Amino acid sequence: MASLERRLGLFSIITICISSMIGDGIFILPALGFMATGPSLFIAFLISAFCVFPAAVSKAELATAMPTSGGTYVYLERTFGPLAGTIAGLGLFMSILLKASVSLFGIGLYLSFVSNFTDLHVILFFLTIITFLNILGVGKVSSFVTAVLFITLTSVFILCIFAGFNIQPAYYDPLLPNDILGLLSACGILFVAYSGVTKVAAIAEEVKNPERNLPVGILLSLFITTILYSLVSFILVGNFDFQSITNFTEFNQTPIVLRLASSVGGKVFIHIMAIVAVLTMVNTANAGILAGSRFPFAMARDQLIPGFLGKLHKKFLTPVTSILLSGFTIAIILTQLDVIKIAKLASAFMIFIFIIINFSIIVLRESGAQWYKPGYKAPFYPFVQIFGILTGSILLIGIGQLAIFAIIGMAVPGVLIYFFFARKRVSRKGVIGIRGRRTDLTSQPPQEINKHYLGQESEFTTDAEVVIALFGKERSAEMLVEMGISMAQHTSIEVAHILEIPEQTDIHDLIEEPAEMKSVRRRINAMAEDKDENITYDPVVSHDVSRTIFEISQRVHCNWLLVEWRGKARGRFTFDNPIGWLKSHLQCNLAVFKDKGVRYIRKIMVVIHNDKNDKLILKMADHLAKIYLAEVTLMRFAKTSSSDEHKSFEQRYLKELSQQLTAPTRVKVVVGKNQVSSFIAETIEYDLLIMGANEPRLFKRIQGTFKDKMMSRAACSVLAVHESTFIRS
Repeated sequence: MASLERRLGLFSIITICISSMIGDGIFILPALGFMATGPSLFIAFLISAFCVFPAAVSKAELATAMPTSGGTYVYLERTFGPLAGTIAGLGLFMSILLKASVSLFGIGLYLSFVSNFTDLHVILFFLTIITFLNILGVGKVSSFVTAVLFITLTSVFILCIFAGFNIQPAYYDPLLPNDILGLLSACGILFVAYSGVTKVAAIAEEVKNPERNLPVGILLSLFITTILYSLVSFILVGNFDFQSITNFTEFNQTPIVLRLASSVGGKVFIHIMAIVAVLTMVNTANAGILAGSRFPFAMARDQLIPGFLGKLHKKFLTPVTSILLSGFTIAIILTQLDVIKIAKLASAFMIFIFIIINFSIIVLRESGAQWYKPGYKAPFYPFVQIFGILTGSILLIGIGQLAIFAIIGMAVPGVLIYFFFARKRVSRKGVIGIRGRRTDLTSQPPQEINKHYLGQESEFTTDAEVVIALFGKERSAEMLVEMGISMAQHTSIEVAHILEIPEQTDIHDLIEEPAEMKSVRRRINAMAEDKDENITYDPVVSHDVSRTIFEISQRVHCNWLLVEWRGKARGRFTFDNPIGWLKSHLQCNLAVFKDKGVRYIRKIMVVIHNDKNDKLILKMADHLAKIYLAEVTLMRFAKTSSSDEHKSFEQRYLKELSQQLTAPTRVKVVVGKNQVSSFIAETIEYDLLIMGANEPRLFKRIQGTFKDKMMSRAACSVLAVHESTFIRS
């Protein structure tokens, strides 16, 4: 499939980002914000910037992990699945075009001050020119964008210098004439002024060195635009007495920027600023078509909408059909709809999308998806994302019912298109679907399992006692295999080295085995030969880790799945679980191993918890004790404050359990104030700790279960086992 040419550098990114914002943000929105909050307009711009910042850094991270055309649509589709991707793609496509339509209507407003051209046909003419420039290619459009942006910034800077001498300090008092509610309302209105800061992510596939240029470009653009908006709005409110304005409808008939220009340079300067405003609005509309057209392009490539929208022009290497669709959609809006009202609805939907963007960062980081490797990571995770979710929610509340209408109005078409077109053509689930509840696996008969997910290198037709799943982050694959050999009682072992890739990537594109897998294969094969063990090593490329593990365990009829415990990865606040919901629904027993580098196991510590895993724990301890010629110590915990009778009861209970073991066994009741700390102190004297591994709830995944705390702090190696409810007798 043809790909877009990477031709955009850092300067082009900053130019596109700023150009997509300053049109509305300087020439239209300040008047609406001034009407809502008065002299605190510049504060509202600053607050809005802070609310946008979490989404900006989050989107920069997502863009470096997925530098493909489509931006937000791609991120949400890969995170939450094709339904969310369809809704997000169409919703963003429409909201960006609606914003571009507002800019085009602004062209008509400002043209009326320098000419008699206010007819809709003139506005449509500008739309045609912009669409044609986009068809020619980003490079040509970028040159036009750069020139107009330079003229706009220069003109606004000159206006601010001269207007600054006319500032009246008394006009800033009172700062909040409409109280906090007015300020909150203004923030909701002005939020859309910053929405273009992440628009460049939609054309990430055309960015050179995206790992560096995307985050730097987005953050620099946000910083520059925030300073510009705050400066312009501070000077604007210092030149007009909010208290003396009694009729805002009449006041806004002349744009506030032109009123400021009139007070500085008279009619000549009004004409200059009106021309600059028209050029800037053209620029903003251009940026809207540029970014908006990439959404249907990316969606068509993923089969969510008809494929002809995803084709590139052979000469210009641009998605011509998508660009023409964008232009045609704007033309309908301009001729048929009340664009200003719909633009406000679109801005509410944009706030909602930014909330989901912040949430998607949390989902992707905590899921541990192997393919998610951003070149840039948002700072202060997850606090920045939580802040973005909370502030976005507050802004939606401030907008009121319009926010609900925006979400429903944009979501319904996406849902309809997904169920009537895309659902039959895609089987992707997204990270949430793969890691979440998988009744599609547990309810599916083994003979109906789809071979596609297992690749073509192995049919997995040989039975194995133990399947060892490698995910590429193991401390020592050899030590994990060593434990697997012991568990398998020297029978057969299947080592499945799983490489997870995004669902949108074709498995067959990965022809050559990665270097890391080749190295592990060589070492595992050498171990099998040296120890004369029946070990089969198979590299597996997978879109769906849960399905792959489930299918392999089904095919080889294993009794054990062995994985390494990885704890909390850096930059995450939940404990790792590579197989998600399937952990408690496997049709084989699960063993999680934490290697502490212990090579000789002579003393085994067993923690008994009186749960369903105790029988399996005792069986495993007895088996490994025979393999390693080790001594077993069964342990229970009793608080220091417990009665002697209770401690004696625990001692007798352990002695009863010890009768089930054939290996040398001792019992011990550990007395202390804290269960975890007391057991951790005991691990110093042992080589291996065996205990149960129950499935935790979400809060426990964040706080850490007893198993996680023990594994992270134990002085010896740890093996946690979980008995399957489906295990064969």
